[in-house]
Amino acid sequence: MILFEKENNGFITLVHFLNKAWRDGTVEEYLFKFIYDSKVIEAKYNTMFETDNGEKLDSPEYEVYNAIAFENLETHELFEINYKNLPKELYCNSKRII
Repeated sequence: MILFEKENNGFITLVHFLNKAWRDGTVEEYLFKFIYDSKVIEAKYNTMFETDNGEKLDSPEYEVYNAIAFENLETHELFEINYKNLPKELYCNSKRII
């Protein structure tokens, strides 16, 4: 996975944490707590991937970035985290990541 400079806002810290957990074979054991202004989401890791913003390739607004999918444990729906929508705080098994 190529990390982009624009992702150096806490997102890279999460990526490094997940990569280490994946190498150690422990990533599926982790419980994540995402804290936003008025919402807390508990989730499990699903996958990391490279994506884009849906613009046409020749558009000046076209952008490629990395994303991480998590499963919301309450709704069982997947949601995407990327450098644009990081939570205010993120914990993994009570350890602060962001």
